[in-house]
Amino acid sequence: MPQRDHCLKTIYAKYNRDRFPQFQIETIIVQEGLSRYVVKRALSENAHSHIEAIYQGYRWMSEDVLDTRIKQPRIIEKKNHQIVFEFIEGQSLEKLLFETFQRGDRLQYLYGTDRYHHLLFNAFKIVGKFHLVPENELFFREVDLSFIQNEGAYFPHAFLDLVMDNILLTADGNYYCIDPEWVISATFPLTFVFFRSLSTFYVKYGEFNVENFFPFADLMNRYGISASERDQYAKIEENFQRHIVRNHLYYRGQYLKKRVLLSALIPYINATNQQLIQEYEEKILQLVSDRNALAEQTKIRDDLITRLHNSYSMKIGKTVLFPFKYIRDLLSRT
Repeated sequence: MPQRDHCLKTIYAKYNRDRFPQFQIETIIVQEGLSRYVVKRALSENAHSHIEAIYQGYRWMSEDVLDTRIKQPRIIEKKNHQIVFEFIEGQSLEKLLFETFQRGDRLQYLYGTDRYHHLLFNAFKIVGKFHLVPENELFFREVDLSFIQNEGAYFPHAFLDLVMDNILLTADGNYYCIDPEWVISATFPLTFVFFRSLSTFYVKYGEFNVENFFPFADLMNRYGISASERDQYAKIEENFQRHIVRNHLYYRGQYLKKRVLLSALIPYINATNQQLIQEYEEKILQLVSDRNALAEQTKIRDDLITRLHNSYSMKIGKTVLFPFKYIRDLLSRT
């Protein structure tokens, strides 16, 4: 990692300020010359422990990988307040799955979900018994533990962020697990992580009618995940989110949506507005080091995106937390 911050160009930034203070971090991608780095940095001293937890989770994943194709970005630098990772070029499994949906290819769509399911159940260490301990008990409040204990396949360390959006397929055929922010030192059912990833996918792209293309319930049934099991997993997910944002999960708009670069919207916008968006993109990137100026410029950007959204009915936010009404609507269809 270069030592002089003024030599670095920030090309992406995301701030998690709507979490509890001990979980508030920033994730930025910086560039110096031809080299890029991903930096996860605590927004206050309160979150130093979270940076340490990310580092520990990285080490646990390294210990639990069985498949040589599964890799993690190399750590360039580790300090109390930040971790710097190498930047990995690749396509996420989620992006590849969405492309099969766009093509209307149901066979390849199922190949994508099968591939992800196979990786979860074969590429990592698995244990056969579930143990309720202080590290995981808060996630299982009001959950039927007899159902959980009968599953029979658990991560020895809970890799809750091992979702499709965080697994990059690289040109050499390897799978890079990125953004290992939530790893818990306790057993956790593998099927929950699978459910979490696919239900997130259906929420993110719900406006594109993924449900009509391949119903969520049908997809879950393909992997033996019943309606009652999906209901239990939804409770686990809600408990997990409340651990991060407590009772504000329904109303925290910035936490519900991951910011995206305006350039990511280009394929969905006509030529006239493409040029306008690109102009604002350049201005935002130039002002990213100046927080006050950036705040004003971001407002201009958001106003523009809102107008475009109203005009074209396009989805511009990537959902991170589940709108539980939507999830329950999905579950009620079974």
